[in-house]
Amino acid sequence: MTLALEINDVGLTLAADGEVLAEEPGYAMLDGAAPDTGAAAARRARLKPLFADTHYWQDLGTSPLPRPMPAASTAAEVAFAQLAALVRPHLAHGAEALIAAPPWYTREQLALLLGVAQEAGLKPVGLVDAGLAAASLEPAPESVLHLELSLHRAVLTVLDHAGDLRRTRFDLLPQHGWLSLQQAWLDMIASAFVRKTRFDPLHQAATEQRLCDGLAGWLEALRPGGSVAIEVESGGATHAIELDAGDFAQAAAATYDEYARMLQRARPAGSPLHVRLSHRFASMPGLADRLAEIRDCEVVRLPRGAAALGALAYEPVLRRGQRGLALVQHLPVPLRVGTTRGVSQPPAVPVGQRPTHVVLASRAYRIGTRPLTLGSEVPRDRRALPLERGPGISRAHCTLSSEDGAAWLEDHSTYGTFVNGDRVAGRVELRAGDRLRIGSPGVECELVRVVDDDGAA
Repeated sequence: MTLALEINDVGLTLAADGEVLAEEPGYAMLDGAAPDTGAAAARRARLKPLFADTHYWQDLGTSPLPRPMPAASTAAEVAFAQLAALVRPHLAHGAEALIAAPPWYTREQLALLLGVAQEAGLKPVGLVDAGLAAASLEPAPESVLHLELSLHRAVLTVLDHAGDLRRTRFDLLPQHGWLSLQQAWLDMIASAFVRKTRFDPLHQAATEQRLCDGLAGWLEALRPGGSVAIEVESGGATHAIELDAGDFAQAAAATYDEYARMLQRARPAGSPLHVRLSHRFASMPGLADRLAEIRDCEVVRLPRGAAALGALAYEPVLRRGQRGLALVQHLPVPLRVGTTRGVSQPPAVPVGQRPTHVVLASRAYRIGTRPLTLGSEVPRDRRALPLERGPGISRAHCTLSSEDGAAWLEDHSTYGTFVNGDRVAGRVELRAGDRLRIGSPGVECELVRVVDDDGAA
């Protein structure tokens, strides 16, 4: 039986025969004779933070650790200790392994990863990009984004379907990983305790650790509109508060906004967003609502261990026989039916939210059946909203028009038109409240709905 290993420090995952066998976080405590890793280390990380390490998988290498540690001297030594302990109980399934690796690993890090896996008792027989493997579990549209979370960063893998599903690039969002979210929630919880009880659970390492240990369970227990009771014992007294899903969503709002902006920047021009979301985001209160605000965005939640399971599903492709191991960045994933680009969509914006005017510099221009052209040098025979010349502004940049009561934008430019931060191309429907940006830094316009006294547009 072949094993599959997903390298992600928020949850190092081992799978076989279509099932997840084990998962543990990339935490290490380096205060003993040997590294203490995984969940056991996570339960001590806030008690002795100077001996805690959470960077060894992200920064896999043989350079000395920033601080000398009793248990290990390099990140590779720590990674080996964790991997050996993780796979040891499962080697009865067989030693051959497919490895789903992070997209940012260099050739040197990939070679080191293979060496660490071999020393841990595995025989690597395939190597694949983790985001590609995770997104390959079901037929894909022509363009798809995979959003993953690690301890210290969010990772966006951009994939296109051109015969095969191929990784075209990846983007990293540093300082917006699980640990950043965890700290935002811990600070929010501590502030609530201080306001209600005058007790600060972050003042002592022991109670801070208890909050860390309980956070995942509280998130799982939360439901939209629900709440959780949080109790902390200290000095013989029990302190209690109650928080709801909205409290957690508000504490993470700034990070959620960064995720949304990351997705919007990666949108293919003129196409909807197809996002495959790691299961690690599933229990985050308010995230689904935030992503739902993104225009034309379809979100598919992936199962636990998706990258490892995807590697297993394409095992024959990943096994390269005598050709040696190389990172696979394309897989023969079927094209999803009905997702070709550029297909015109019928009006979807409710009548009461359809804009009637575009506002620029406090002046409103009506959107009518005769197109309104925005640009720096609009031909004389067209109805025009003239713009000052500037970087990224075309002569006849885009048009706004009304059709069957709906307002549409059509882009004609070289550099693209942006609606609420999303670059669009072709024809898209607008709604009141949308903001248009043309050029860089550019000109901004706002779409509004003007009604008369009877509420008619």
